Amino acid sequence: MIFTETREGRRFVGEVPPDQPLVQSLRVLVENYRISSGWFEGTGYVRDALLRRLDVDGRLGEVEIVAGPSMCTSLRALISEKQGETDIVVRVQLFTPQGQHIAGELQEAVSGSVEILCNSFDDITLRRYHDPRSGLDRWLDVAVNVVNGDPEQVRSGRLAMEAMPSRLLEPTEMPALRVGDALQHPRLGICIISQVQDQDRVSIQMDSGKIAQLHLGLLTLVRAGTHQGRTLYDVHVRKRQ
Repeated sequence: MIFTETREGRRFVGEVPPDQPLVQSLRVLVENYRISSGWFEGTGYVRDALLRRLDVDGRLGEVEIVAGPSMCTSLRALISEKQGETDIVVRVQLFTPQGQHIAGELQEAVSGSVEILCNSFDDITLRRYHDPRSGLDRWLDVAVNVVNGDPEQVRSGRLAMEAMPSRLLEPTEMPALRVGDALQHPRLGICIISQVQDQDRVSIQMDSGKIAQLHLGLLTLVRAGTHQGRTLYDVHVRKRQ
């Protein structure tokens, strides 16, 4: 058995509004708020749900569609890491207008309005692996995250989280940056964020070692994978209107 204690975490509440992709919206929240482990709980209304139900062997079957509207009486989205990437598994119970109760692993659905509560565990990262014997994604281990190391780094990271708007980001909006992230700037090259002042300004360190201020107002950042273990963003300079 793997069993551990967690003491550092955050709680979020919100709504996935109508006509938004539910699972993709949860993924955006997890990425923007840097949630490595935790879960979402929720309830509300969805339509055209794609889900996988258990078959008679106890394994997940093929994806099927639950057409039309359904009441989502229960939603639980588990957040962990698998093969080095953030993994989100969404399990739901749906009640259809025809009186059917359907439970399964949700692949995607259109939100009619889903209210959510998220609990994050910031001092641990739960890691999973696919167990071919059972067909399930089981616990591999739990890594301990240091959240009380450099006070300035922790503070800067939390400032970036607190600066996020209390709604889903639009594609052109700024992601939550944190100390240690890497930026691929078209003129400056690879830069490392050394401090997050506020939602509009960060300090960056260039390859030369020089520290400079970067104003984010005319920039668009696009997630571009990793660079030497750091989250990497491509920087695009928008033209002034």
